[in-house]
Amino acid sequence: MKKILFIFLVACFFFSCEKETIVIPQRHAGRTILAFFWANNNLSDNLRRNIMTMMNGLTEVTDSATLLVYWDGYENSTEPNWKTPTILRYTANGRGGINGYSKNEIEDMFSNSSRADIVGIGVVEKSYPSQISTKKQVMQTVISDMMECYPSESYGIIFGSHGSGWLPTITGTRSIGVDGVNANTAVIPELAEVLRTVNPQKFDFVLFDACMMGCAEVYYELKDATRYCIASVLDVPALGFPYERLMSHLYADNFKDHLVSICKNYIDYYNYNGWGTVSAVDCNQMEGLAQDVRKVILSNQENLKSVDAAELQQYGKAGNNFKGYAYDMVQFVENLTGGTVPEEFVQQFNKAVIYTGYTPNPTSSLYRIDGNNYCGMGMYIPNSSTTSKYLLW
Repeated sequence: MKKILFIFLVACFFFSCEKETIVIPQRHAGRTILAFFWANNNLSDNLRRNIMTMMNGLTEVTDSATLLVYWDGYENSTEPNWKTPTILRYTANGRGGINGYSKNEIEDMFSNSSRADIVGIGVVEKSYPSQISTKKQVMQTVISDMMECYPSESYGIIFGSHGSGWLPTITGTRSIGVDGVNANTAVIPELAEVLRTVNPQKFDFVLFDACMMGCAEVYYELKDATRYCIASVLDVPALGFPYERLMSHLYADNFKDHLVSICKNYIDYYNYNGWGTVSAVDCNQMEGLAQDVRKVILSNQENLKSVDAAELQQYGKAGNNFKGYAYDMVQFVENLTGGTVPEEFVQQFNKAVIYTGYTPNPTSSLYRIDGNNYCGMGMYIPNSSTTSKYLLW
């Protein structure tokens, strides 16, 4: 009888343990890339094209790789993909296939199918009711959901939409992202807080496929959210980054070693075929750079009023409402110090800016860069030569 009771109790014990077992999703090796697209605006077709070029790039990755896309596009009957905000998954098998389609089937799609049909093979992981995707809580929920859909050792994240750098505009309040109207936009401090909250270990990189995000204020806000940031201090052409050339670099293990290639591919793509600037920045160095800028300013306070911002290279072009947003940082320091940039500042700046480049032959004269006064990082400078609009900041 005692033996039977013992067996019964043991069986109950194991049954109880089995019921209480918590299944923890296995983390996938390597890096998963997230793409967060605010597409409810006039960039919708271009951002859909970006998904296609990302898929094209995925076919060249020689190991398994996963891309998760958050799409919030037009909510009307003419939208060919995803009527409501949706998380999509594209997994490459390392042999040219995506989401169960073979390399030959994918190549046939690219040759014979519409853009909407190609990107339409994305696996829907989660859909949401209509929501304003630039709101802080929505961004936090969605990015957390993306990471839960595909737990990984590390993540990189791409943001695609309109952008205006660190500052919101007076008319429209844009900073990054437009969901329907310019008033529905995300501000950079909130975005940085979201990234810190959802991924305390830091993202491997943040890539801004949006205009004018390459400024010191943005990089500084992200210093505790990401290791590296890739952005342009100028307007980004509507076609966006050439992802078909970049995806293998974005998934590489030794990511820092691929930053130069990512930037050079961007510049090569748009030289003679558009315009552009791009920089790769080590955000871990931004605190040191901020301290050095502070030292330079405090040591040269008497010269501040003599710096004529009109003589500095500024990156917000007249006519697009962003003039006065970002001036060349090193040129400003040079003017402030009377022509001699402190060596300590130069050394720290070079630690922060890993690589920067610009198109020497842009197709538009509006985006022609003075290479002698270009450092790859913009900064805001309150000054008396700007209109009252810019002095509000």
